[in-house]
Amino acid sequence: MRLTEVNRLRLLYFLILSCTASWLPLFADNLKSRGLSGIQIGIILSVTPISMFLVQPFVGMLADRWGFRRSMMVYSLMATIAFFLLQLDASFGMLVVMTVFMSVFYNGLQPVMDSLTLQLTQRDPTFSYGSVRLAGAAGWAVTGIVIGYFIDALDTRVIFLYSGASLLLVFLLSTTIPHEYTKEKSTEEFSFGSALREIVTPSLLVILMAFFLVSAAATTIWNFYSIYMKENGASASLVGFGLSLQGLCEIPFFYFSDAIIRRIGLRNTLLLTTAATALRLLLYSLVTVPEMALPIEILHGLSWSLFWVAGVEYTNRLVAVRWRATGQSLLYAAYFGIGQITGNFWTGFLYDQHMPIASIFFLNFFVVALIVVLLVFTVKSAPRPATS
Repeated sequence: MRLTEVNRLRLLYFLILSCTASWLPLFADNLKSRGLSGIQIGIILSVTPISMFLVQPFVGMLADRWGFRRSMMVYSLMATIAFFLLQLDASFGMLVVMTVFMSVFYNGLQPVMDSLTLQLTQRDPTFSYGSVRLAGAAGWAVTGIVIGYFIDALDTRVIFLYSGASLLLVFLLSTTIPHEYTKEKSTEEFSFGSALREIVTPSLLVILMAFFLVSAAATTIWNFYSIYMKENGASASLVGFGLSLQGLCEIPFFYFSDAIIRRIGLRNTLLLTTAATALRLLLYSLVTVPEMALPIEILHGLSWSLFWVAGVEYTNRLVAVRWRATGQSLLYAAYFGIGQITGNFWTGFLYDQHMPIASIFFLNFFVVALIVVLLVFTVKSAPRPATS
């Protein structure tokens, strides 16, 4: 049976987020089990966001010119090889090299996927970005449960096998993307300098700065969740269940994101979701029994899924269609790039000072609470959709 375009995109999101759920929340735990220090862990964890920050805008431009189909195939195949290599015994230096190799290609996948999805929703308004992207949340949820049991049975290196297998399937599925849907047709010459001059407006800078700051504070959740749970006595299976619960809580917010944004507006959505992140950090800091952290994951859909959809939609409205992938890449560079670089070093430094992850969550709560106040005064109204 032939896949429809929307179902192909949903399956790709499912597989890519399965890969992400396998390695991202557990990478720090794996590095700790190899005997690395907190600073060394912070350095390796920052390789992916550094690559995101330095390479991502160029990756987006390459996709706009080279084609989404070819980009997906190359990025997924190279990242597959890198994940299989990461399971091997290696020195700190070699781990850095292998992580760089993985990150350069892995980082290109989701911005291209978002661009493909926004291209679809422009042609067929019956679909929204959130209604397609929710398949990724399902992939995250399924993987959280499965990977936890595999780790209990084997060890944390299984995360790289699972990630590599997921992206190998992404590569195979990407070969079926039709050539005519790989990119927007344009006769204009692309140049990085002209793109930045055209798309980097004061309104976009406000959004990028907000996403950078929220990411710097929320990165502790993304990359140190496993360590946090185990500090409170959780098993690998319980950690996996918590990650799966996060994925399940994403699904309704992705599905209803379009309706929510239409009802309360992009500005109010951004304020609400940022405030939910602050509340989530505060609640994590108060937990001492690992099972009590699970109800907090209900906030994940509000603080992450709806927050991210608002950012994608804001950026899509602010950036001309011909710079769509480039604009989304800048958003990824702000959140998953410089934001995570800052958050990883911040958390790694405090962790080396023997500060519990719960205490770091408490400090980060104040950071995000301040961001909410700043957004109230800097984000005045929602932009109109870009049409060219």
